[in-house]
Amino acid sequence: MNFTNHSVLQNFGNKLLKKKLGFTIFFLLTFLTSVAQTKIQGSIKDIHGVPISGVSIMEKNTSNNGVLSDFDGNFQMTLQKPNSKLVVSYVGFASQEVTVSGNKVDVVLIENAEQLADVVVVGYGTQKKSRVTSAIASIKEKDFTRGAIRDASDLIKGKVAGLTISNGSGDPSAAPNISLRGVSSLKGGSAPLVLINGVPGGIDTVSPNEIASIEVLKDASAAAIYGTRGANGVILITTKTVSKEIQPTLTYSAFTTVSNFAKKADFLDAGALRSLLAQGTKMPFTDEGATTNWLDEISRSSFAQNHNLDLKGGTAKTNYVVNLNYVDQTGVFNGTFNKEYRFSFDVNHTMFNDKLKINLNLLNGTQKMGISPGTAGYAYRQAMIRNPTAPVYNADGTYAETNRFQYYNPVAILNETKQDRQSTWQRFTANITLDLLPGWDVSALLAKNKNSGLDGYSETKKHYSNTINGRNGVASRSTGQTDRDFVELTSKYNKKLDKHEFTLLGGYSYQYTVNEGFSASNFDFPTDAFSYNNLGAGNALSDGKASMASYKNDDKLIGFFGRANYNFNNKYDLLLSIRREGSSKFGQNHKWGNFPAVSAGWSINKESFLRDVAAINNLKLRGGYGVTGVIPGESYLSQTLYNYDGYFFNDGKWVKGLVPASNPNPDLRWEKTAEVNVGVDFGFFNNRISGSFDVYNKKTSDMLWDYAVPTPPYLYSSITANVGKMENKGFEILLNTIPVKTENFIWNSSMTFSHNKNKLTSLSNDLYSIDRNFINTGDTGDPISFTTHRLEVGQSIGNYWGLKSVDITTDGKWIIETADGTRKTLTPDLYNDANKQYLGNGIPNYVAGWTNTFTYKKFDLSIVMTGAFDFQILNSQRMFYENPTINYNMLSSAFDKVYDKAVLNYNQTYVSYYLEQGDYAKLDNVTLTYNFDVKPYKFISAMRVYASANNLAVITKYKGLDPEIARDNVLAQGLDNRDKYPTTRGFTLGLNVTF
Repeated sequence: MNFTNHSVLQNFGNKLLKKKLGFTIFFLLTFLTSVAQTKIQGSIKDIHGVPISGVSIMEKNTSNNGVLSDFDGNFQMTLQKPNSKLVVSYVGFASQEVTVSGNKVDVVLIENAEQLADVVVVGYGTQKKSRVTSAIASIKEKDFTRGAIRDASDLIKGKVAGLTISNGSGDPSAAPNISLRGVSSLKGGSAPLVLINGVPGGIDTVSPNEIASIEVLKDASAAAIYGTRGANGVILITTKTVSKEIQPTLTYSAFTTVSNFAKKADFLDAGALRSLLAQGTKMPFTDEGATTNWLDEISRSSFAQNHNLDLKGGTAKTNYVVNLNYVDQTGVFNGTFNKEYRFSFDVNHTMFNDKLKINLNLLNGTQKMGISPGTAGYAYRQAMIRNPTAPVYNADGTYAETNRFQYYNPVAILNETKQDRQSTWQRFTANITLDLLPGWDVSALLAKNKNSGLDGYSETKKHYSNTINGRNGVASRSTGQTDRDFVELTSKYNKKLDKHEFTLLGGYSYQYTVNEGFSASNFDFPTDAFSYNNLGAGNALSDGKASMASYKNDDKLIGFFGRANYNFNNKYDLLLSIRREGSSKFGQNHKWGNFPAVSAGWSINKESFLRDVAAINNLKLRGGYGVTGVIPGESYLSQTLYNYDGYFFNDGKWVKGLVPASNPNPDLRWEKTAEVNVGVDFGFFNNRISGSFDVYNKKTSDMLWDYAVPTPPYLYSSITANVGKMENKGFEILLNTIPVKTENFIWNSSMTFSHNKNKLTSLSNDLYSIDRNFINTGDTGDPISFTTHRLEVGQSIGNYWGLKSVDITTDGKWIIETADGTRKTLTPDLYNDANKQYLGNGIPNYVAGWTNTFTYKKFDLSIVMTGAFDFQILNSQRMFYENPTINYNMLSSAFDKVYDKAVLNYNQTYVSYYLEQGDYAKLDNVTLTYNFDVKPYKFISAMRVYASANNLAVITKYKGLDPEIARDNVLAQGLDNRDKYPTTRGFTLGLNVTF
């Protein structure tokens, strides 16, 4: 009994001991864990006490324990190790290591001028901003415009002095017109060279969400290192990448936009037409009993959605960025749309003690578009001139059509047209950098670019072009492809000796491009069901009226380049560069060209007499000279080309004839632009006021033009030769200010203003010349058919040339004034150059941009304004439709008295009355953003929502739809096409979340 009881007690004691031991171990583990894992919180501010959001806070010696500060600069995190240190870093500020003592950490970040300087991207590398001696504009992600952004150009519109970006179209697939410092070429194009991470590409091929910075090389001393491609400036787009350890971060961005016409032309509606008919006014239409708004019949509200997913992360050795982008936008015209899919992948890896660095980048994109702007624009024209009392359909359901010349049902045009345009692009880039010795590295950049397009077009049997031509449908298919291989080898050496610092760069560039394509068309199909997918079913094959064509061309560009930078005592900078470049496009006698550049800078604020002046933070004088070029657009202009044309009978067979299509020109070469630029950079009062001022003079020589030549001795009637000369000169101003900066409110303001004056100085030489030193160019279109501009030596590009109207007779006839002041009543026999004169210019003399950003606590308000001044626009809608004599519908103003005297009674014609002052100031973008407090949500590090409006308002006297017009015709600037796709006004809601 006792023994039993003792055993029972012993067992009970053992169990109790085990439980105590378990509780003790659990308590110790819990205690040790709580000691090892310490929860802390803190704040990040600058020296002015302003919170900084998005700062990286990492626990030192850990692989992934880090957070980002929220909008108020606050953060919370749990440390994994005792006695840890925090590594705090943010772009533009000096990184800090902070020892944790207690549970509260307050960090004050100090601006790092050297680090800020390192982010400026230049040709083939980066450069400290304080060392820049050329005219370079740099826009970072934080300064990009937000809202309904179509491509990279929208991010910087109005933010770079001298860079003109004009959309001028509401078509969702329209590309922008971009020019820098005026027109430098008549045939070679005016768009700047666009490089994406150093590789040539389209400005719309990269997702705006993927871009980290955009630099614009404006003067020749900066762009000369790109040789024959740099005369119109260079735009460098740098995409986001990771170069340090970062925890996996996922960012989702999305916005949706609804758009409508910004303004509608005021044509007669059904009520106004009936009122005029009731008054006995002679009209081109009778009342057909319907009330039709033809514009509404072919249009709708436009909707767009944009989704972007960004994933980045990795270690200091290997890191990555993945970006997915989807765009879906319908146009305001039926059948127009734009869908885009983009994928990019960027990975960095370092090895061998960081001596070898490898970067791989892959970009893939697909764009699908609907009816082209040309087809939509023609339907728009027909909607404007259509009888508003006519029905859309007949009683039997067929389209209501008439026998009137060039007068077609716009609903039928869009409904009976099927058009699909598709383009794809792939770019693979590999960049390998090897650090051979301290300060010396070599790099190899290999890239493969492939762009392809596939278009399909068809018109059903009900389309007007088939009903009037008696055909059963039309269809065509075309495809094109561009392949580009790109290789660049560079070597850079940097050495600092006491007060002297040298940077030497040398390199080799190779680019090989192949273009090829195919097209075919047919008509008279047994059914509309085939669309463009069965061209062989058309009957036009049998009688030889179907068409087929193909092409292929290639070109090669090779360059050797070098650059030397020298700095003395952080005050004096000197840059020397040269590029020697050769192209297969050039003639036999000029395969190679040299493009030198030199620039210098003096940091005046670092001199002893200004060093202690606290109000001056930066004062630098810059000056530079460089030579750049424009390469011919086509591949074989220097060679003899032949075309097949006509047939001749030979040996019992009809053989297609071969005829010359061009003359050989062994002297064909690049267009050359020599430019001088002088500028000053400044910053005052802790950089509360900063900016730059530049003046430049660009002289272009060896401009390409087509000249008439006699046959014989020449094989062909014209030859392309380097003859012309042109000059552009002007100035640019950038002014950044911070008018207000408190703990809760910051106001940043940035203004740009530029002026450019252009002059054609020569277009002839001893071998080739033009008649009378001028060329009339531009075209009003039928039925007026007048040239609109004159290109003349000694004058500016873009000058209007025509009849100057000054009055009107009592019976509605134009009175013109000739160059000698004589007044004449206009008759057809006066339509000649002897009675014409210069009427204005279509290129803005001054261009401005003004961006204001207001930050109050969690709210941001951004306002972007753009403007252009001192230029004229030819209002084509008024010229064609503000006329009561026409046989179509007309503008409501057609019956207004001209010069307040009489109603017009004259055929459509081109006179100065339709030239209007184009000056405007536009509220281009307004965006209001709210940044959420995400502290309650541990899985979210940042979140913001925004509302945005684009093309919100415009201040102008111009009577047309929009004074911001497309500028795709260099020789006829300022024409506001009556068939253009009208611009839209959009309202956007957006969301950005970072996990």
